[in-house]
Amino acid sequence: MKNQDQCRVLVLHRESLVAPGAPSLSVSARLTEALDYLGSESGLEHCSVSESDACIERAVAWCDVMLLSKHRSARTLYLVRLARRLGKGVIYDIDDWIFSFPSYSGGAACAADNHSIEIIRLCDFVTVANRELMRRVPLVVPDAKLVYLPNGMWVERYGRRADGRGSSECSGRVLFTNADFLKVQESKEAILSALNVFFMRHPGCVLDFFGDPFPEMFSLPFLHFTNRMPYQEYMRAIVSGDYMFAITPLGAAEDAESADFNACKNPFKYINYGVARIPGIYSSAKIYRDCVIPGRTGLLVENTFEDWLNAMEEYAVSSSLRKTVSDEAYEHVLREFHVRDGARVLSRLLQQLASGCDILAAQLTSDLDGVR
Repeated sequence: MKNQDQCRVLVLHRESLVAPGAPSLSVSARLTEALDYLGSESGLEHCSVSESDACIERAVAWCDVMLLSKHRSARTLYLVRLARRLGKGVIYDIDDWIFSFPSYSGGAACAADNHSIEIIRLCDFVTVANRELMRRVPLVVPDAKLVYLPNGMWVERYGRRADGRGSSECSGRVLFTNADFLKVQESKEAILSALNVFFMRHPGCVLDFFGDPFPEMFSLPFLHFTNRMPYQEYMRAIVSGDYMFAITPLGAAEDAESADFNACKNPFKYINYGVARIPGIYSSAKIYRDCVIPGRTGLLVENTFEDWLNAMEEYAVSSSLRKTVSDEAYEHVLREFHVRDGARVLSRLLQQLASGCDILAAQLTSDLDGVR
């Protein structure tokens, strides 16, 4: 029998569900990060291959366990069926509500090629990122073997940045990372107006945007656009950047159409910015209310013109607030969102699949009272 250290793991990569042609960030953030950590700890052998790569069938034959993340294509369905015929273990990870999308989302365009339910039914385990997904996935796939796999980052791999935010000077650089348009609907004009006023008051400041283009960006003359990039490259870019603060708009209670969809999201921007020691401003949506300690690890705001503008001004004028938030957010992420917790869960699943033991998924699932 193989143990987990001898297990060969294939991560099936794919393009983004919301930005065709771009690589998925969820695959890297949720799976590769944990596997890299396990590799450093135990020598676990793993590789990542695109579902469209010419060698993918050989990669499936090579592995003992194949990992997926929100895959839904006909190509993936074929590869999962191949893996099952070859006796491979298959784990499917979900960190978003993939079964339907808001009307604004790029993910809504490919509904006809959504084979996610068929794929999930063929998998040994389905790992999910939060309580809401744990509750709702069984309503769509009742027989899915769900396991809670917490979000996290390998904090130490990204190093520490030179931190000058305790001084009276600030860089004037503001960070904005986003994919799949702005993720706000009813409050869009209010937030864009607040940005315009802030950057008009502070003409030396610039908004560094990492992500997918959105129509309104062309009306923001202070915005500097950088296309999305691989996850680790992006993290090293923001860690090494000299950012005054970051903004994270997300539709909250006012966006009725996307409320259920947004409730299944995860606070990865909070985790990313915490690792990079960048103080953040976050919409007062549930996923951020559940992790941000207001005034200590970030600023929570209602999606109004006044709240967004006031929060940006708070950071702009107070180096002590920026320093406090950056330090406390980093410590919070290091303590509560380190990848070791998710890696431990994933390791136990791999061990079970590699050894062929029959352990109930419920024994691997953390107490949901502690789920963030």
